[in-house]
Amino acid sequence: MNRFALLFSIVSLVASAQPAPQTTAPNPAPPTPAEPAPPAPSPEAAPPQARDEAKKRDTAKEESWSLTVISDRDDKPSKKHENLDACEEDLRNDDVDENAVLTPLQLNLGGRTLTPEVVELHGLQRLTQAQVYTFIGTPLDDPQAPQKPQQLQAMLRRLALTGLFTRVEPRLRVPEQGPVVLEVHLEENPVVTSVELKGLRDIEDDEILDELFRLPHRIIDEDEDGDDDFVATVRMNGARGVLTVSTPCPPQRPPKEWLARMDKGVFVPGLIQGGVEGAMQRALNGLRTSGYLLARLSGTLSPTGQLIVVVDEGQLESVDVVGVDGSVAARVRDAMDLKPGTVFLRSDARRAMERLESRLPFLEAASVSSDPDDISRGREARVVTERAEDGTRHFQTQEPKRKERRRREQYEFELSWRELFAEWNNEEDGRGITLDGRRLVVHVRPRSPDVDVDFIPLHTQVTGLAPGLAGSFRIWDVKDRLHTTLDAALILPLRLKGQHVADDPDATKRQRRINLLVGAKVEIPSVGLVELGAQAHDFTDTMDRWRMSDIDSSIYSALINRPDRDYFRRKGLAAFATFRIAEDWLAGVEYRSDRYTTMKSLTPPLTLFRRDSPPFPNAPVDEGRFQSVIARVEYTSSTPRNTKVGSLFRSPETALADPDVDWNDGPFLHGFATLEVGEGPAVTGPDQRFWKLVSDLSLVVPTGWNEGLRLRLRGAGGDNLPEQKREALGGWSALRGFGFKEFRGDVSVLATAEYRWHVFGVFADLGTVRDAKKWGDAQLGVGGTFHFSDEVRVDVAWRTDEKATSTPEARLFFVRTF
Repeated sequence: MNRFALLFSIVSLVASAQPAPQTTAPNPAPPTPAEPAPPAPSPEAAPPQARDEAKKRDTAKEESWSLTVISDRDDKPSKKHENLDACEEDLRNDDVDENAVLTPLQLNLGGRTLTPEVVELHGLQRLTQAQVYTFIGTPLDDPQAPQKPQQLQAMLRRLALTGLFTRVEPRLRVPEQGPVVLEVHLEENPVVTSVELKGLRDIEDDEILDELFRLPHRIIDEDEDGDDDFVATVRMNGARGVLTVSTPCPPQRPPKEWLARMDKGVFVPGLIQGGVEGAMQRALNGLRTSGYLLARLSGTLSPTGQLIVVVDEGQLESVDVVGVDGSVAARVRDAMDLKPGTVFLRSDARRAMERLESRLPFLEAASVSSDPDDISRGREARVVTERAEDGTRHFQTQEPKRKERRRREQYEFELSWRELFAEWNNEEDGRGITLDGRRLVVHVRPRSPDVDVDFIPLHTQVTGLAPGLAGSFRIWDVKDRLHTTLDAALILPLRLKGQHVADDPDATKRQRRINLLVGAKVEIPSVGLVELGAQAHDFTDTMDRWRMSDIDSSIYSALINRPDRDYFRRKGLAAFATFRIAEDWLAGVEYRSDRYTTMKSLTPPLTLFRRDSPPFPNAPVDEGRFQSVIARVEYTSSTPRNTKVGSLFRSPETALADPDVDWNDGPFLHGFATLEVGEGPAVTGPDQRFWKLVSDLSLVVPTGWNEGLRLRLRGAGGDNLPEQKREALGGWSALRGFGFKEFRGDVSVLATAEYRWHVFGVFADLGTVRDAKKWGDAQLGVGGTFHFSDEVRVDVAWRTDEKATSTPEARLFFVRTF
């Protein structure tokens, strides 16, 4: 690219110096020295004889000039390869340790400083002196001519950094007469005539051969000039010339014909650049970087150049667990599922730690970030060479010596504020895995107590702005017998802008009460009990969490007075138990005793926009004390065991588990069913029994990266239902495009299909409601979506019935409810 830039600059300068042709000259005058000559007539307009004469003149012009530009390293044209000190910046080779190859040059003898002027090369076998002199840039016309000290130093450095020699040893010879001679004794890297690989199981031959015989960048052919000369033909104002851009520096890399290499999968004999030891070291580093942390290489090179490389991919000998007692350690080994005798990879270890955290969530990885054998830092080893008397070379992998370190083998549980609020980063802590030889050592400890505090930005039409805090405190048992969790939430409705319930001061006061929820539960893994607990609550609740998330409803309530939710006050107690009956199945039961109270919308609406709009209507409920029993069953495919189950805001309309779904992880199925049977005050007076069944099933089927189909089928209904438990469709995530709860009844069915192409998607909602023992017409809503992420998206929806318009409904959502 620099050559073209230089060429362009030169052409621009020359072109700018050319006279500009005159397009019109009504009264031509004889040219003066200060004025340009008039333009020549067009060749097309001239007679044939004139065109031939013009062509001859152009031909003469083509031979009339030539321009040669030397690289800007030297501002004076110099003889080819003569000024090597200008090429010092090219004398670099990251694959060669210059200090290990180049013996220091001694220039002092008996207190007398000697300056060598003539150089001689000794020890060459395969290469000739002419090839070496040409490659390092020494002029061939007279190698015995006196050389400058700077040129000799540059030549020695270039010899050391070529990678062609195992040893470069300069010596001084002081003759009785004549200049001091610098003898350079060279030992060429061995020539490999054939190669054979042994011991490969999982790795392909090409992966090893390509690393062993990998050529450096910018390797040139032997027949190439090697000077990076650039020649171009330039035409300016009808004249042609030759422009040559060249550099005085010799080539940086030896010709590939000298070197052993792979050519289209076929081995070509030659010198090993950097030596066999360096090539094997490069292959070993490549294996360990790829994740084969226990890989080793050994080999033999015969005097005739036959190279045999034995690859040990690294089998795991054992798995040791540090930090817990024997019974828990056995469970750790079972959870990690790493079998001795198998080839060990770094990725296998990380997946094993993920399985451990999922199956035994009461444990966490102990910090090993300062351990030199931490697998996240890689494992360094070097290849060493031994030479036999017959000339055979043997190569072995030598592991670094491990430093003795003191480590606590047992961890005791201590409760401290630092541990309560410390966050554990798996990558920084090294994932808790080290290697001791071929033994995998897993460092674990009892998980520190979990403290989780979340801000609740709640805004409703019945409380106004009501921010709150929700938190949980979980203590883990190192014996995995009993894990305890305490939950609490506090929500404080604020008195802003004089909001009140019209003509009802008492109702205004009641709706300004503090919201409080307190609960406790335990987990007993030995019997499959995920949660067993109780809860006391007095708060503003809703049955519409399956429609829209808390954050989205609060945002649109505060922005445009459209929360798309109905609220009521619920005060009472709840007791529950949930079991894990299989790997992906949950089953549970819950008892509730609650008093329900109707809440009314406040006026004026506390909203950023639509301040003049009427209060968003809030549906009344059947008031009084209700008691019920809820049975549920829930299925979640491929869910980690440590997925949180249950929350303070429990509802028969939503699932207990909230898995993290990724489009790119594969098909995902999630569904639950709840049956609630209870009794409470009826509209007619005495208590009456009711029941309600809810079933919600969702399926994600990826078809590509960030592409796929999402399906949902929800059905719900019952008999003698209180007003707050009746079904309704319409509104966001519940028949989009239609009005909020536009269709009401005792039974509803909703089907949704969405297809996503990266950031774009389309959807269709189809639903119907049954009321008074009669099904209503099926309603269809369609629309499109733009995804910022799996959760954050913009939905645009249209209804398709007789009330349809060209103007769609649109919303930005931050949380997906299905």
